[in-house]
Amino acid sequence: MLVLKINNTNRSSWIDWESLVKQEGLTKEVDSLEFVIRKTASKTIPGLGDDIVLEEDSIRIFGGTVVQRQEYVVGGILFGYSIKCKDYTHDLDKKLVVKNYINQAARAIVLDIISTFTTGFTTANVAATTPTIASIKFNYEQSSKAIQKVADLIGYDWYADYDKDIHFFDESTKTAPFEITDTGGKLEWRTLNFDRNILELKNSVFVRGGEYLSTIIEANAVDKYSADGTQRVFSNIYRYKNITVKVAGSSKTIGIDNITDPATVDCLYNFQEKAIKFRDDNKPTAAQEVKIYGDAYIPLIAKVRDQISIASYGEYQHIIVDKTITSVSEAQTKAKAELNKWAEGSWAGSFKTIQTGLETGQQIRVNSAAFGLDKYFKMSAKPDRARRLNTKCFLSPAGNTTLRISWLLCSVKINKTLK
Repeated sequence: MLVLKINNTNRSSWIDWESLVKQEGLTKEVDSLEFVIRKTASKTIPGLGDDIVLEEDSIRIFGGTVVQRQEYVVGGILFGYSIKCKDYTHDLDKKLVVKNYINQAARAIVLDIISTFTTGFTTANVAATTPTIASIKFNYEQSSKAIQKVADLIGYDWYADYDKDIHFFDESTKTAPFEITDTGGKLEWRTLNFDRNILELKNSVFVRGGEYLSTIIEANAVDKYSADGTQRVFSNIYRYKNITVKVAGSSKTIGIDNITDPATVDCLYNFQEKAIKFRDDNKPTAAQEVKIYGDAYIPLIAKVRDQISIASYGEYQHIIVDKTITSVSEAQTKAKAELNKWAEGSWAGSFKTIQTGLETGQQIRVNSAAFGLDKYFKMSAKPDRARRLNTKCFLSPAGNTTLRISWLLCSVKINKTLK
């Protein structure tokens, strides 16, 4: 049977059960719960921020916070209250993450985000072994967005469960309890269907990040120019830290433009304008070579391609712009994660079943000779999969309603080798 608790107190008798609707998102996506309470003298209407828990046969199937309350007239002087709740992601995002991480395991980053920027959440289900992330930066981002950013870099998935525990895992390890086959009998066969398209095909991914620091020596200088005898200002390709300027092989003293007295140095450097400026009385003479080098701030751009997909469909390019990425390895990891999702285009399907044990985010194998298909899909609830009594019914306060659930299948790829 169903039990609804408000601030840990059983208030099941207060609920208009025909109004109960639960919407489930894919893993880290937000789940919601809605219900109506008709006001009487014996009932206290939940307030904004109150804790809501829904249990089915003592198993928690929703936990979250009241985020909206709407009051309306049912009839006469009878008032109803429509209560809308959001799962515990609402509490997860109370504080913003501001921190940089260098050469740390994804697990360590997630644990630190939870311990530093959230309260009341546990991390028992964060994967024990995870890849190392070269660098990642968060600049006033919600905790859920920060964790998602970590997951995207290494091809992981995550969610906060209804007990406020964080699950962070390799998505290929979250599998359904059964497979779909032509003769397995786990679904209503005539409801099984598939759709494939290349509307979101991406098989050549660019990542444009921020800037990374790289030392350029004199022999490899790219900012080098032949003076014409009149030019005083030399614009640079890069901005430099620890800059060196040489004219005809001779090192010059350098000051800061608009700060240093130009009479006290050979030239001035403007970091923002990316320019070296000489006085008119000491500008390089005609044919003299001007070399500028040092620790250069280089705009980061990485490209990763899926050769198999390109051979099949041609090249479909995509760009990700993320100025917080400041290392080549991080950019490449980001690009590879995007290829893993979209290099084969999009597969989708759906089916209906009365089997229990399926959850959003699970990966289920479809091995069907009839469809000519052997592929893994990610389980997702259809948008109309509302847990509503008597309509699309698969919840009941009495606990005796036959379950028939519609599931949407989203294509995933497991252990794909990138070329």
